[in-house]
Amino acid sequence: MKRSKILTVLSIVSLFGGLFSCSSGSNTEEVNDIVRDGNGSIVYNNVELKLWSVTTGEDASTQDAIIGNFNSLYEGMIHVTTEHISRYDLESRLTSTMSFDKKNAPDALFTHGHRTNEYIGNEWIQPIEDYYTMSDTPLDKSDFAPSLLNTVTHNGKMYSTPIDVHSTMIEIRTDILTKNGLSIPSNYNELVSVCTQATELAAKGNLWIRGENSEGYASDEWRKATTAEAYTPFPISYGDMWVHEFLGYTAAVQNGGKFLTEDGKGMPGWNSDEVANGLQVLRGWIFPTSTSKNKYQLSLDYGSDYDVGIEPFKSGKSIFKLNGPWVYKTDLDSFSTMLRNDGGDNNITTRSLSNMLTSDTSTEYASKIKGEGHAIMLMSTVESATKKCAASVFADYMAYYSGIEWARRGHIPAVNSVLNNNDFKGDADYTKYIQYWGTPNDYEVYGPTQYYSYIDTYFKNSLQKSIASQFKNTPIKEILDEQYKGCKAYIELYA
Repeated sequence: MKRSKILTVLSIVSLFGGLFSCSSGSNTEEVNDIVRDGNGSIVYNNVELKLWSVTTGEDASTQDAIIGNFNSLYEGMIHVTTEHISRYDLESRLTSTMSFDKKNAPDALFTHGHRTNEYIGNEWIQPIEDYYTMSDTPLDKSDFAPSLLNTVTHNGKMYSTPIDVHSTMIEIRTDILTKNGLSIPSNYNELVSVCTQATELAAKGNLWIRGENSEGYASDEWRKATTAEAYTPFPISYGDMWVHEFLGYTAAVQNGGKFLTEDGKGMPGWNSDEVANGLQVLRGWIFPTSTSKNKYQLSLDYGSDYDVGIEPFKSGKSIFKLNGPWVYKTDLDSFSTMLRNDGGDNNITTRSLSNMLTSDTSTEYASKIKGEGHAIMLMSTVESATKKCAASVFADYMAYYSGIEWARRGHIPAVNSVLNNNDFKGDADYTKYIQYWGTPNDYEVYGPTQYYSYIDTYFKNSLQKSIASQFKNTPIKEILDEQYKGCKAYIELYA
């Protein structure tokens, strides 16, 4: 699709015009430095934007390429310089900078949209929507996924521009399933059935596996899984980011749980029987009981500090693996090499978590997945009106032109018209794997709350205890109630 604003901006030829002023609502005094040409368009003359981005690794490389295209398109007008900072370091870096070193703050952030209301409370960001208006950049809020727009909205105004939504996903060894006469599961009941059959085949010495090993077999050579230890087809560990950031929340929401209360106050809402039922699914995953859907362990008890990694999946010691979709392209390349003589990357596939953590798939929430959305935020330290407008132009570009390249890294576009575009859906990678991750409407994200950090931390404490061996006999609702009381007390005392 084409955006008329890009053509308008590129037609700027004059560096002269009148000043334009507008109240930004930020906590800095705005500098009226806007110049317009004879057509009324803003003149951007080598505007430099410093961006801090929460992306790292391959994500960072892909994003750099997309931003490089923007810089080429707006050469001589707007240039974005990006510094990549991990999600675990960004918060402390922001806190320190905004408290003691504002002159070195970035102009914009590429981070998680659910932080928006927290950052507003800290007076770190200002409403980017104002500068869409000032720069005449088209803004159709109805084109954004409603849940993603909601989480970046405050008092009816869009403070951050939603870019995407993402979560964890499942990687599946289709070669092992096919070899053993098993099918790709589409819901939790089918997943348990497949895992049960695989475990029982392995116990009898009849489960065929292949992959990297230290037993002298070629990677593409079939061998029988060992009977010396129980086969665990779907290893998970709290030490995996995929579990504590996504799996626990998804189990909660697919069983009817909520992140926040529904009174609009942004308070914790996860101390419920529904959330307890969801976390019980994960406890039974590792510590099955007579009431668990699965009678065998789907995963060993790895403990909170253990990262399962990809080794069991590549060796055939497991059939399923949680991973970040931004890693999937790399894993496809790995299997292309490892099994290049027999199908390559066609030996694996991917599915979302939709319907995978609840026995009752008839409910409206069974298909929901806990997601996070990236968004672009305008820092409150930016004073130049021209720079603020340039940030809105950049944010608009990233929302509409990251497209299939960003989706290949597992980031589903937040904009409906991009997601539904024929070029997007006609892409070979969309057909191969992106389609299996769904649309933004399948994802449940945190709503607006200025208490996100507290609510998130205490819920993760609940999750960790719920699947830890030392607490496996403690009722999960009891754990949730204890953490809920601590969270409420902390908010009342410090927030």
